[in-house]
Amino acid sequence: MNTTKMLHGILTIITLCGILTISACQSLPQIHALYDDTADLGSYSTFGFHPQLIVQGDEYDKLSTRYIKNAILKEMQNKGYRYDENPDLWLNFKAYSKEKIRVTNTPEPYPYYYFRFNYGVWPGYPLNQTRLDQYTEGTLNIDVIDRKDKKLLWEGIAMAKLGNKTMDNIEGKINQAVALIFEKFP
Repeated sequence: MNTTKMLHGILTIITLCGILTISACQSLPQIHALYDDTADLGSYSTFGFHPQLIVQGDEYDKLSTRYIKNAILKEMQNKGYRYDENPDLWLNFKAYSKEKIRVTNTPEPYPYYYFRFNYGVWPGYPLNQTRLDQYTEGTLNIDVIDRKDKKLLWEGIAMAKLGNKTMDNIEGKINQAVALIFEKFP
């Protein structure tokens, strides 16, 4: 193999590793949405919050709860809905976190080669490195419910790793997650 092809192959591998590293560090939440295909959300004009908001461990009005409500208010108004105490749609949300462990096995490059009589040169046995990552995953579910029929019409879900940067800017991260969730709103 000539040197140019070998150099091109090495540069390609380095570039792919860089792209994978950058995408693995992505801090945007994963967004999912479920939608009742029979629902005509255009026929509704007002919204309000469900009288019994489901927020884990609520004993008082927390700052994070207010941040979520304000972000939802903004996004629903941007979609053309009007807030009302006697609404067409109820909105409910649930926020929770869970400790998780991720196990990854990656093959390590083996830099040594052996010579064995009658077998020639061989690279040895492959080694694997097992890595355990413990992290906190946060989930935010937003439900849009037909108030009259008490029927779920749409659900948006955001899931992301929670770290120090998230906790240092919780209001900004909540606004970002809610905006991304409502990008999936029909």
